[in-house]
Order: sequence, then structure tokens, then C-alpha cells
Amino acid sequence: MKLIWTIIQWLMVVAFTVLIVFIGNSYHYLIYAIICSFLLYFPLRNLIVSKLSNLDGSEKVRYDVNGKRVTMQMSKRTAAVILLVVVYSVVISVFSVSPYLERKEFALTHPSWVAVIPSIRNLTSDIQRGKTKYAYVNLEYQFTADGHSYSQKLEKAEKLHSFFPIIGEQRFEEMRIELLDRATKKKEANEYLLFYNPNNPKQQKFFLANDSFYPQGSWLYHILFVYCILFLIMGIVVLLFKKNYNIRMNKS
Repeated sequence: MKLIWTIIQWLMVVAFTVLIVFIGNSYHYLIYAIICSFLLYFPLRNLIVSKLSNLDGSEKVRYDVNGKRVTMQMSKRTAAVILLVVVYSVVISVFSVSPYLERKEFALTHPSWVAVIPSIRNLTSDIQRGKTKYAYVNLEYQFTADGHSYSQKLEKAEKLHSFFPIIGEQRFEEMRIELLDRATKKKEANEYLLFYNPNNPKQQKFFLANDSFYPQGSWLYHILFVYCILFLIMGIVVLLFKKNYNIRMNKS
């Protein structure tokens, strides 16, 4: 039974990691976080380890069955993981609140892709209700590459989150109109941009805006009401791992 529960815990961690790192965000962000964590690890290692080592205030799990100290070794690994998680959270947060940086990063990591200004059609907005509430805009764009015309429908090209809980349909409608007006202005200013792979024009990446700072479109703007639940789940999983480890060490 304990083995099954441990497997379930690991599957939860892997599923959450895949969801955040590879589906919800670009895997490039993880690479940046790993590099930054490596550079910060040695200057901050002792500080993080000292904090982690004093969490339980106990000496019961300081040695293994052979009398060898293991707490500092485990703490160093834990410190590296915690530092990576913190740095990765900062990295995705910075990119999520800055459409300009997101666009710039994509252009730098895809130098062979061609940038064009497509023709936007059927610009509409709607409301996402349920547990996660936000306004979003749908659009259809068209562009020409190598003498061929390509069109693509893009759902939820941009979102508008509400920092506070929404009460009443009027606020929903105000958010929808606000986002539609914003998207219309971006269209009139030709601020949007499309990148496509010249070897395969069906591979495309569309950017509606180029703001240096736009937190309303970021998941951070909704963090108190949605993502805090995910972090709570992560915290529970970490505590369960720590509890099982302490039990095994006490038995040893």
C-alpha cells in the first residue's frame, strides 16, 4: 500500500511538471531557470541549507544506519530543487507579464523563422466562466508565403484576468468590451506579428501585442484565486514525501 501511494505521489509530481513546463509554457524557460539556478546555487547554498536544516528543530534524522551524517546532503539536494522552482517561477512570471519579452525571446530562439504582419479577420471576444473566469479574444488571420495563402483561427489569442472575484454579469461584459477595444487598437496600429517556419508555413506563432508590461493578461493576475490551489497541492505532496522519509529514517 505504501509503494502504491509513493507511486501515486511521483505521478502527481511528474504530471504537474509536464503540465507547467511543457504544456503551459515554453521549455526554453526551464533551460533559462536551470542556468540561473546553477549560477545562484553556490552563493546561496549555505543560506538555503541552514534554513532547511533548522525546519524540524530535531536531531533524530541526522544520521543513517551506518552513523553517517545525511541531513546536509539531503538538504543540499533539497536546496537545489527549491532554488530551481523559485527561479523558474520568477522566469515564467517575467515573461508572462511582458508580451515584448515573450516576442523577443521567440525571435531570438527561432532566427530562421520569418516575421510577417498578417491580415486579421473576425475579431471577437467572449467570457470564460467556471472556476477560472476571464475575458478572451478570438481571431482569424491570413497571410501569404511562397505564393500560397494560409489562414488560421486562433482561439483565446489574448486574455484579460480580473484580480478580484467577479460578481454580476455587468463586470463580465465590461471586461469583454475592454479586451475587444484593446485588440482592435492593436489591429489598427499593426502591432501584431506572426512568425512562421519557411520550411513548413503551417508551423506558426502569433503575437497580438507588444507591450512592455501587461499583467492583466498574465496568470499572475489570477494567482490568488486559481494557482494558489496548485501550489497548495505541491506543498501537500512535498510534506508527504518529507513525512515518509522521516518515518523511514526513524525506523532505521
